[in-house]
Amino acid sequence: MPTAEQLAHIQPVDGDGANVVRNDDGTTSTSWPDGTVRVDETDGSVMVTFADDSVLNIDKDGTRTLNDVSGSPLDPRTGEAAGGQGEQEVPTPEATTVKELQEFVEGVTSIADLAKATGILRALNIAATVDHRYAALTELASAFQEALEEDLSPVGWFLQPLKALLEVLNAIETPERGASMRSWSYTLVYDAMGLGDPPEPAFSGNTLGPAQDALDKQWWDEARDRAKAQLADGASGVALRNRVLLLIAKCAGDPAQAVTELWAAACRKSGDDGNAGLLAAYPSLDWPQPTGA
Repeated sequence: MPTAEQLAHIQPVDGDGANVVRNDDGTTSTSWPDGTVRVDETDGSVMVTFADDSVLNIDKDGTRTLNDVSGSPLDPRTGEAAGGQGEQEVPTPEATTVKELQEFVEGVTSIADLAKATGILRALNIAATVDHRYAALTELASAFQEALEEDLSPVGWFLQPLKALLEVLNAIETPERGASMRSWSYTLVYDAMGLGDPPEPAFSGNTLGPAQDALDKQWWDEARDRAKAQLADGASGVALRNRVLLLIAKCAGDPAQAVTELWAAACRKSGDDGNAGLLAAYPSLDWPQPTGA
């Protein structure tokens, strides 16, 4: 069965030996030296076949399912047998009180890692799935509505950091704003996953020319630094990281879906979610290699 690391790295990155072929039927095939093969379909869905013939299917809405060679379901985050680790029963998580949850989202106490965040949701009987695209925050808010005070609703969790970011970004042109918001989203998720800074995408070939490539890179770097400053800002930074971890947990532990949810929230807040807006141009973000411009 594939490992959690293999499941988290299903996009080609520089130096991984991937061979990418664009087929005549419009699909794209990517193969790696370890035997992993990825096929991107024209409808936006993806199928990844691993060396042991287990198959990961990713629907165009981001929903993931993983099955072994015999068709038995596996956890799409860890590769373990669905519902547990091998034949072992999943341990019951410690109860999470309303006070403890409020301390997490206020930054009084830090959430150690994704496993802890997942345990918090499980303790509160909150499903680690998202039913509708770009709805993770709304669905998390609905699930928490009886446990949290109204002003701690997840819908508003990222509004203050986003507002601070957009105070700078709303005055700039759309391409730079897009690069900035993607950088901000990736930086938050990479930090929450304990992966450090996100790798910088290649900024080249923009239809507006090299000067636009340079501007996109400049604003990517500035937004990354702004996100890092927000994360380092005492209790509010701890709260921001905790909230990102809970968002990733709600997305079944899938950082690709979580970074897309943050990106969608930023686009909605900036007014870039229309039919011809940034969200329409970039309906989902890649992982682990960031989507550039």
